[in-house]
Amino acid sequence: MIDNIELTRFTLVDVIERKIHFTRTNTIFDKTDFKDNDEGEMLAYNEMLVDVKEMKENEFVNKYLNIIKKLAVQFEDEEFNDKREVEKKSGYNNAIISILKCINPIYEYDLED
Repeated sequence: MIDNIELTRFTLVDVIERKIHFTRTNTIFDKTDFKDNDEGEMLAYNEMLVDVKEMKENEFVNKYLNIIKKLAVQFEDEEFNDKREVEKKSGYNNAIISILKCINPIYEYDLED
């Protein structure tokens, strides 16, 4: 991770890498309490880090909007029974939204088709 780079060179890759670094190293939250959430976040960040290097914006956004829409249905239908799985999927979902919001803040909101 490079610190103090020119902001005109700061990319979504940098944002994702910093979120990964924070999730791994933060001491603000008890790691035990957030283990499953962090696992979900790390899974999402690592997937997005690969995709952001290979995809164009529309392809990336569409892929991850579809994922969070599917997760929303699964949460609504209570498909996740295990508390740990709920925490992991919540972390995964929230990580995706946090990156999509960097592309366009509208993605923070639940939009109907």
